[in-house]
Formats: sequence, structure tokens, C-alpha cells
Amino acid sequence: MSNEELFSREEVLSGGVSRVRRARALLYLIEQEADRVSTKRANLVASSMDASLGFVMIGDEQTMRGDLPGEKDQAFIESFRNARRYARRATVRVLDSNVRSWKVLLPDDLMLRAEILHQMSLRHEMPGNRSKSIASVFGVGTPDFDEAYRVATGDDVSTIFAPDSGLLARWKRRRSSQ
Repeated sequence: MSNEELFSREEVLSGGVSRVRRARALLYLIEQEADRVSTKRANLVASSMDASLGFVMIGDEQTMRGDLPGEKDQAFIESFRNARRYARRATVRVLDSNVRSWKVLLPDDLMLRAEILHQMSLRHEMPGNRSKSIASVFGVGTPDFDEAYRVATGDDVSTIFAPDSGLLARWKRRRSSQ
């Protein structure tokens, strides 16, 4: 560790705090980041209605994060600063639509990742049809993640997803029950 670096992302994630508490803290940061990006996008669209929409479609580095070297560490540190500004808890729709902005906050440790998803399912009703990006970024459906989730929580990963929601889903359920 260099003299300029106070702590690394891995040191914070692997601290002496229980996995559940770390998962709750990371979930809070994920929710705040998703809400921040959603609000920023809404403001960009509103302010650019009379201007060109080109830069909104392309995106900027804060709303459309990539996988550049060192970006996870920087995004992790920035998320602490940004979380102090917002108090709302993001909805599942906001979380799902902004996965690209907060996926860099997810740890590589599958057990901690599974606990974060479990805590997310406790805080939010996650219909299967409105949580596809969330499931994908966590790795739901892969044998390694599904096993890590089962070990971490004692439940099957399929238990976290609620029945599909929306008008089309209700119509399909009604039609299949007839």
C-alpha cells in the first residue's frame, strides 16, 4: 500500500465486521448510487429537452461506468461521499435500470455477494420480470453463485424473486388459471 492510499477497497470489505453488516452497508451504498444516477439522468433529460440529446444517449463516466483499471477502488470511495447527499432508498426499478453504475461496488467474494442479494431481497420485493439485470450482475443462475447463496442463507436462490408483476403478468396468471 502506498503512502498516499489510506485504505483499499479490499481492506474495507474484508474488515472485522460481520458479513451481514458489510452486506447491509454495501447495499446502502448501492441503493444510494442507483438513486443518484437515476436523479442525474432525469435532470440531464429535463435540462436537455431543448438542447441536443446526443450526450445523454452516449452517457458520461459517472452514469455509465465501465471496467477500467482502478475504477472499482475510486467508485467505492466516491460512493461513501455521494451517499451522504441522498436519503431516499432506491426502488427495484431504479436498481435494475442502473446496474451498470453500481456493479463496480460489488465484491468479488461470492459469499458476500450472495449476502448482499439476500439483504436486497429482504428490503425490496423483487419480481422476476423486473429484476433481470440485478440477477444477471450478481450471477444468479451460475452454479458457483447459486451454491454460495445456498450456503450463505440456507435457501435456494429462486426464493428471492417474487412472482412477475405488471398488467401482462396478471393477464398471463389469470389465463393460466382458467
